[in-house]
Amino acid sequence: MNHATVLTGDVIGSTLAGSAETDATIGLIRSVALDPDNLLGRDVRFSRYRGDGWQVYSSDPDRVFRICVLILANLHSHPDLPRTRISAACGAVSSLPETGLASASGEAFTLSGRGLDAIKRRKLVYAQAEGQAVWKASLFRLLEWLAFRWSPEQAQAIAMCFRLDPPHPGKSAEELGISRQAFSARLDGAGYAPLLEADLAFRSERTDRP
Repeated sequence: MNHATVLTGDVIGSTLAGSAETDATIGLIRSVALDPDNLLGRDVRFSRYRGDGWQVYSSDPDRVFRICVLILANLHSHPDLPRTRISAACGAVSSLPETGLASASGEAFTLSGRGLDAIKRRKLVYAQAEGQAVWKASLFRLLEWLAFRWSPEQAQAIAMCFRLDPPHPGKSAEELGISRQAFSARLDGAGYAPLLEADLAFRSERTDRP
């Protein structure tokens, strides 16, 4: 069985936000997940369900943290859009159709779905299998704390840097037409350095191992 990343989420306050705003949020998540330049894995799929629900599959379990950073950063750079809850998981995949996710199954899908069902007041969780290292869930809690405090400008800076591999803050500053010092200030305020270290930690130790 292959190991993979699965994210399961739903739009917060979708009824009050309205269908157009909900569609825009889910459309943005889809575009981030399927952007080939984001290097999220060899096989990446997106599915929408139950109106305001969505799911992302990536064949690369090492990218679970980076995918969440990219989704949250891109979404928080658009303050007019409703936010989303995310339950991330890594684990075995026992069944995967040729296209889509309708009949997919396995540990990763089960953990991610259960995590969202039990998320309560949290906005982001890492749903762990028994025996997986505790530090992974702790780093997701750090990401949640940071992401919901980003300004739109800080979120944009994080999104631009995490889209590049390796990150290139100087190039991103040029794209925005601001000084490197101003761009660095946005990154510092957003917690870029610890987020980059956390991403490297996930990528250096396979997330399908304890």
